[in-house]
Amino acid sequence: MHSDETTDIDILYSNLRHCTNNDNENVVLIKTGALNPIHRSHISNLVQTKQYLEQIHHFNVLGGYISPTHDDYVHGKLHDEQIPAKHRIEMCQKAIEEAKEQHWLRVDKAECMAHKFVRFSNVACSLQNFINDKLKLPRYVRVIYVSGLDLFNRCGGIRQLRKSNMGVAVVYRPGEHENLVKTNDPNLFYVPIDDEAKLAIQDVSSTKIRHNLKNNVPCDQLTYTSVLDYLKMIPISSQKRHS
Repeated sequence: MHSDETTDIDILYSNLRHCTNNDNENVVLIKTGALNPIHRSHISNLVQTKQYLEQIHHFNVLGGYISPTHDDYVHGKLHDEQIPAKHRIEMCQKAIEEAKEQHWLRVDKAECMAHKFVRFSNVACSLQNFINDKLKLPRYVRVIYVSGLDLFNRCGGIRQLRKSNMGVAVVYRPGEHENLVKTNDPNLFYVPIDDEAKLAIQDVSSTKIRHNLKNNVPCDQLTYTSVLDYLKMIPISSQKRHS
């Protein structure tokens, strides 16, 4: 599924050259989702995870990929609110640039360019195989799937990923219980946040953005200016799946 056409690994080569400790384990992050549209927490969760894994677990995070889900799945979930993949890809790229994280983040197009919907676990596995086939490093590069606490709690497939040779990093989300994520599993990484910070977190979602836009409510705190500007350029008919 992954190929040179869908997945830019130049950032991995570049960041490998700048690694200061070659004894540390090399990992790559991936975040999948409808991204309909992408919002600030999608990127901030990846940044927080990178910082945590580097500072606490001493991993070399070579790069991270944001992977928009296939149109078939998004249409089945959102119907007329679906934004076609080509536009979701563009908005992700603009968000990465506006956030100034392009030195390590890229948009992975493999999932949304596939012939049909592919489960996130298979996407992560395919990315890991592709990266290792390309880099051919002495030590295997592990892919770590980044999930919000809400998705981790309700999706057993994500919890199963930690039993493979991959890993799962979970980021706190307001209103979600932490019973399942607090374990000693070496392949599960819960990005910590103190109780005071939890109270200050604003719950951001693509659903809220779509609702606000319909009702002419500002979304500047929810997503990026470049994303909002791009949404204004998409004809209404392009935001619906053509029959």
